[in-house]
Amino acid sequence: MKGLTPKKIKAELDNVHSTSASAFATVYNWVNEFKRGRTSTCDAPRSGRPIEAAMSEIIDKVHDIVLTDRRVKVRQLVEATGISHDTVISILHEQLGMKKLSVRWPVPKKAKTVNLSDNILKKKRPHLAKKKVLFHQDNVQVHTCPAPMAKFNEFRYELLPHPAYSPDLAPCDYFLFPNLKK
Repeated sequence: MKGLTPKKIKAELDNVHSTSASAFATVYNWVNEFKRGRTSTCDAPRSGRPIEAAMSEIIDKVHDIVLTDRRVKVRQLVEATGISHDTVISILHEQLGMKKLSVRWPVPKKAKTVNLSDNILKKKRPHLAKKKVLFHQDNVQVHTCPAPMAKFNEFRYELLPHPAYSPDLAPCDYFLFPNLKK
């Protein structure tokens, strides 16, 4: 320490490292630490659980598993490595810089949901199952293009008219509620 005071040390740091010099409070704390007998600026070993998940072997194992099967689930990685779910996600995103880009959407399950909802509607509300479905949508081009319109015709939905560029004239007010009251 050369017998310098914290003010002199701060002045020398400012001369050498002008904008990136430590604050005076930091310099003062370090001077006190060295006076108490500290000999190094490195962190002292701490008690507690060691960070084993960041070890290179586990990171390499996760990386190898993902490269062999890119559709592997995080749950499978947890079982294969024996570390927590959050740690696996941390390794994937922070250590390996990977993102989940592909997702499978199985069609049979989707079709099963549609059929199941139709069956439930017929059982729970048979009077509604016999009536025509009234469907309201705005006139956005995406909603009125041929693909959705073909589905509406296939399901035999009756589309409620919506006035163009008139958000204050909601069809619910002048068409839907009077028909529901009948």
